[in-house]
Amino acid sequence: MKLKPVLDRIFVDRQVIISTRGQPKYFKVSKNAQIGLIAGSVCAVSLMVALIVQNSIQRDQLTKQGTQLTLLQDKVRTVTASLLLSKSTLSLTKTELDQQYARLEEILSERHNLKETLQTATADLKQKDSALDNRDQYARDLEDRIHMLSRKLTLTNSRSENLALEITKINKALYHTTEERDQIAEAKSIAQKRLASLNRELQMFLSSKDDIHNELQETKTRLTEFDQERLQRLEVVDTLKLQVANLRLRIETITTENKNLIERVYAKAEQGIDALKDTITLTGLNPDEILALDNVEGIGGPFHNFSNSKDLLKVEEEYYVDAQRMELSLARWTTLNSIMKNIPLAEPTDSGYVSSSFGMRRDPIKKKKAFHAGLDISGPKNTPVYSTAPGVVIKAGYYSAYGLMVEIDHGQGFKTKYGHLKKTSVKKGQKIDFRTRIGTMGSTGRSTGRHVHYEISYKNKPQNPVKFFKAGNYAFKTAPKKTD
Repeated sequence: MKLKPVLDRIFVDRQVIISTRGQPKYFKVSKNAQIGLIAGSVCAVSLMVALIVQNSIQRDQLTKQGTQLTLLQDKVRTVTASLLLSKSTLSLTKTELDQQYARLEEILSERHNLKETLQTATADLKQKDSALDNRDQYARDLEDRIHMLSRKLTLTNSRSENLALEITKINKALYHTTEERDQIAEAKSIAQKRLASLNRELQMFLSSKDDIHNELQETKTRLTEFDQERLQRLEVVDTLKLQVANLRLRIETITTENKNLIERVYAKAEQGIDALKDTITLTGLNPDEILALDNVEGIGGPFHNFSNSKDLLKVEEEYYVDAQRMELSLARWTTLNSIMKNIPLAEPTDSGYVSSSFGMRRDPIKKKKAFHAGLDISGPKNTPVYSTAPGVVIKAGYYSAYGLMVEIDHGQGFKTKYGHLKKTSVKKGQKIDFRTRIGTMGSTGRSTGRHVHYEISYKNKPQNPVKFFKAGNYAFKTAPKKTD
């Protein structure tokens, strides 16, 4: 079973509504935000469990280190007691050795005295051998005493050698004891430093333990708040579901109403398009040529086929199809109206009559047949002449047979000329609107009397103005207004 479909079913886009002073505010909770919130909660719980486990491990380590420190302190105390006992034994040994040295000196002194006495006695005996026969017994006693002192002296020498050997052994033991004492002192110093370090770590752990406890309490509080918020959001979701159901009903109703509206707008647009086409046909021009690609407003964009969407209902599919059809009709209608604004359908004067028509006629000057490219309109003195469509003045001045003349470019290939004017009211390059006064009717140039020579050309080809007048009358009377 894949994880993504399960997450898509569990975590859906939700919306939270918070009312402030009666004004609802909508906060969208996306699927990613919900997943992130749950993941953050799981991470917080995992961090809390990890901190508890780490706390337990640090406690065990501190307990072990405390036990090791206690054993090390016991060992230091044992070594210290042994060192004190060795010092006491060494002191007693030195005292006894000093006593033995003193006795040895006394024995050596007594032996020296005995030797001197013996020498003296021997000399006296030799001198008085003959005279002292009665003292033989005393001499023998003295010799016995000398032999006894000699044995005692031998025993004393043996004891002195033993004492010297024992002193050597004691000195060796004292050296080893001193060395062991130095090692114990060094180990004690290291143990004290380690103990100080462990105490610092213990203090740091105790402080961090308080921080962890506080953070754990805050996390518990946040989890409680999150749970309460989750319950509130569930209530909001239920409310939103009801609202969504109501909105669906409203959307279905609005969709039906919009469909009917689209049908009416489409029919009105098609009616307007037909009327505008008829108007263009009355001018003698081909509507399809006028609506060629170069003359139509640009409308485009990527095509999205709604009928292939699996999520839309059939009514919605038909709605979008009708909407596209309506947009196309409105675009064509807008384009035709834009083109119609540039087609000169009005008359250049408010009063007057046609004194010479368009086409073949008898030239008034040479009295021969000739082609008349425009329409002559005669009228009262100082009759105003107006532009028949908006455009830009491309000529304004005196032009030979036309006399004082104004030429206007209306765009879309349409141009108009106004000749034989008495005076002009516009300048070259000036943008003008529909029915702008451009001059006054006169008789300048190749003219036999007061009139205005009015020409219409489409793509530089002369057109009959009378047809444009008829088309204008038809358009202004029958063309429907654009529906918004």
